[in-house]
Amino acid sequence: MKHLKAGRDWHRHRGLRALAVTLLCRTAGLIIRPKSPDGHRLPAAPFRAIVIKPLALGDVLRTTPFLHALRRAHPQAHITYAIGSYAAASLTNNPHIDATIDMGHLGTPWRYDAQAYFGFARRLRGAKFDLAVVLDRSPLLAILPYIARIPYRVGLHNHGRGFTHTTRVPIADAEHEVDAYLGLAEAIGVSTTDVRCHFHPTPNDIEAADRLCQEFGIVADQKLVIVAPGGGVNPGTVDVSKRWAPENFARVADALAQRYNTATALVGLPSDATSIAAVRTHMTRPAIDLAGQTKFGQLAALIARSTLFIGNDSTTAQLAACVGTPSVTVFTTTEPWVYGAYGPEARWVYRGGPTSGLLGIPNPAEVERAAVDALQQQHNASAHNPDAAPRLGLARDPTR
Repeated sequence: MKHLKAGRDWHRHRGLRALAVTLLCRTAGLIIRPKSPDGHRLPAAPFRAIVIKPLALGDVLRTTPFLHALRRAHPQAHITYAIGSYAAASLTNNPHIDATIDMGHLGTPWRYDAQAYFGFARRLRGAKFDLAVVLDRSPLLAILPYIARIPYRVGLHNHGRGFTHTTRVPIADAEHEVDAYLGLAEAIGVSTTDVRCHFHPTPNDIEAADRLCQEFGIVADQKLVIVAPGGGVNPGTVDVSKRWAPENFARVADALAQRYNTATALVGLPSDATSIAAVRTHMTRPAIDLAGQTKFGQLAALIARSTLFIGNDSTTAQLAACVGTPSVTVFTTTEPWVYGAYGPEARWVYRGGPTSGLLGIPNPAEVERAAVDALQQQHNASAHNPDAAPRLGLARDPTR
């Protein structure tokens, strides 16, 4: 863990270093004014495109609506995704890309050097891509396709940091990441109607989720609530201040179990084991401990067959939105209006707003109300559409 650094918001650095980077980028932008070869924003179809977003798992999941939109608009394009080793699982079985390129540790703070950076730029140049799309605010990532001499370069332009792009799409600090990517799509003439975050578990993932449900005795008529009390651990940084108190999760899970006879499964990485154990200690009702027992796709399949997800701002919250499971995400130190799980059934619980910032930590009663509202909405929807597939734990394909 010696490489990891703590920080309130590792996505968007603030302070003197950030100011210096902004000034350098804006100065460079006065000198470098790139244009596409023919003045158009996209090359002639069919084209070869590289999408660049190295990490993290949840961040890459937020780019999937853009991938959906791009593929639908340009079905003959060859789309490659450049992604870090750690985050590669988030694109498993994705139907909207043709290939991936492993960036290794490139893009992970403090874990790569100039040799790796320029070596990857040479690799991009050798692949002869027509178009590069950079779905990241980092100026170092924005410069990569410029060095690689990719003729059409599209990307985010925040505080002057996209100065090497031939199409620069301005975004605001408080703009949701998914909205920023969709705005980029629209800027290059790609419709974003009816696209959403998505992840598709494989058939093997679905079978593994079935076995877990059977192993732990989750019956077909019992509601399953997935609780993820961990998170905040990513390559290059640790921010466990994002974690809501374990006793709060325990209180909400117990309340739902008493009111609806729900089964509770606690999920997370091995690094979340301490938080999960603390939740179990505070709970008065039984809970299934699945810490470290599911691979990424298996976890997605399990969440897809659950009734409700409750957790911190983390990859698992993004995954719940991607598979369409109603979710309640608790925000303590990161801004939901920028990073919140993005989907019609995703609920965020926080105090404050974009103008004031976050103002304290939600209490269990607030989270319980959001969870009850989600369950009641499902009940009402089922009453109006009795043929709808229920979210009850077993034998439902989450990709449908």
